[in-house]
Amino acid sequence: MESSYQIKLSPEQRESLAQDLDFSAGVLTEIIDEHADQLGYMLQAYYPREKVSRVMVSPGSMVIKDDGLTSMRLEYVLEEFSACSAIDTEQKDKMTVIVYLNAETGVLNLKGETWPEL
Repeated sequence: MESSYQIKLSPEQRESLAQDLDFSAGVLTEIIDEHADQLGYMLQAYYPREKVSRVMVSPGSMVIKDDGLTSMRLEYVLEEFSACSAIDTEQKDKMTVIVYLNAETGVLNLKGETWPEL
């Protein structure tokens, strides 16, 4: 199984990502922060029994490659609650995500890890 999400960028964001690598990393982090709730839904596909919340880019994890691909590690919290079973837990987890900007359409594509189907 593999989950993905697409973010339509504004013209300002597209220009900002065309800057130098250090600046682009900051802009990508801001974009991820703006779409954290939606990325939580993307990650939710991997965890059918838990709720995913508090998605953020792990500091220092972003690697921008010359071929246009960027990898980064997202940190998030898995929450499980069941009043019937007296379960109320929170657990931190991480996942490496691949990011690719389609310059023609202005869409940022994020692809999660590939997990085997159970």
